[in-house]
Amino acid sequence: MKIRSYANGKAVRFAESEIAPIHLAEIDGRNYYAFAEKQDIPSGGKVADEDIELIYKHSQIIRQVKEEAARRILNIAPPWKQQNALADIYLLGKLEKLDEQQEKRLQKAEQLLLKIQNIRQRSDEIEASLINGIFVDYFTAQAWESDNA
Repeated sequence: MKIRSYANGKAVRFAESEIAPIHLAEIDGRNYYAFAEKQDIPSGGKVADEDIELIYKHSQIIRQVKEEAARRILNIAPPWKQQNALADIYLLGKLEKLDEQQEKRLQKAEQLLLKIQNIRQRSDEIEASLINGIFVDYFTAQAWESDNA
């Protein structure tokens, strides 16, 4: 992970770069950028690992990824449907024997929650990619495809 910070008044210009870094956040008068592995990094303030949580909290691009994940999850199932699936898993999971209808409800609930979990996991992967300076167009369906989907 190659993240550097630059004071707002001494901002570095990246217009001439072949590969632009990813702007992660502006915090307390400093801009934070993530650089891809082979990018040259202009001198700037090094960012400690413990500051990454602060960057996540203030980053507009990370917020947008989370909002896109939430939109995709709600597109699959509104909150009431998610709650029903959780209740089915909880209640039906306690039963020793299930009839055919209960078995179908349990399988349907598990499949729904697995789809949601895949979106959440892919969101984490996209966020990590951005922090590592690799841009992912998170508004495309392809960006949300995973091996588990």
